[in-house]
Amino acid sequence: MKLKLTPLNIVSALSLVAVISLIVNKAWLLVPANHEFKGLFIALGLLVFFVSFLCDQIFRKFVPTLAKLWLVQLMIIVLTVVFVLVLKISFFEG
Repeated sequence: MKLKLTPLNIVSALSLVAVISLIVNKAWLLVPANHEFKGLFIALGLLVFFVSFLCDQIFRKFVPTLAKLWLVQLMIIVLTVVFVLVLKISFFEG
């Protein structure tokens, strides 16, 4: 199996680092947030890790070239971030 660095690999690695940092009790990750929601943040981080890892494996199976794989995965990440921001603006600031 060839090792390929892809955007979803980077997202899953960053989410795993954030979860491990929360478990080790790094307060800098929760500075603006309430520390009572630490378990929720850990669960969401693990969910992001598993979803991004599984999506990466699925995309590797169906997208043949590395350039197209990067393009497709970057589009998915950008669309996800835009969707989350729209939800945040419409439900929490409206």
